[in-house]
Amino acid sequence: MLRLSILLFLLTYFLSVTATELKKFSLGVGYYSLQLYDEAESYDSDRFNGLSLSASYMFTNRIALRGNYYKLSQSDFAYRDADGWEVLAFFGNGLATQGGKWYVGGGYFNEQWHASSVSNTFNGPQLGGGFGYNWETVALDMQLTLRDTGDYDDTLSTQSTEIVTAGVLTLILSARF
Repeated sequence: MLRLSILLFLLTYFLSVTATELKKFSLGVGYYSLQLYDEAESYDSDRFNGLSLSASYMFTNRIALRGNYYKLSQSDFAYRDADGWEVLAFFGNGLATQGGKWYVGGGYFNEQWHASSVSNTFNGPQLGGGFGYNWETVALDMQLTLRDTGDYDDTLSTQSTEIVTAGVLTLILSARF
């Protein structure tokens, strides 16, 4: 009886996934927050917040590619801003169909910080994941990404501190096509 129940569950699951129309593309706008922490966890002046534009392509219901462009300003110091882009490949479930979804993956980021006449460029690999919900024509995602701190540490650290975490939180509202 247990085997029959499991078989019926799996059959229902796979039929519902194949019977649902797959939406392969989405365009979105979102809130983007970058936060850097030092080894003493007392250094939080490198916090940037702003907006992002996002485009995603779902190859299947389990594999997707997302690109984000973002423009940020520093929360504590109005004279410094940042802009950049990132590309992420995700593996998950529910990416192209209606309903709940989750995903994990990685990618690459490239950003520039601007202050007066000084500009710094940071880039490198990142790992992330997220979850959300797809309605028929709209999607909502929350994504958390951890970045390699190498470039940040080379530029921002002092002899007494070291950047140990660079994290990004993104909330994206998208139109699905």
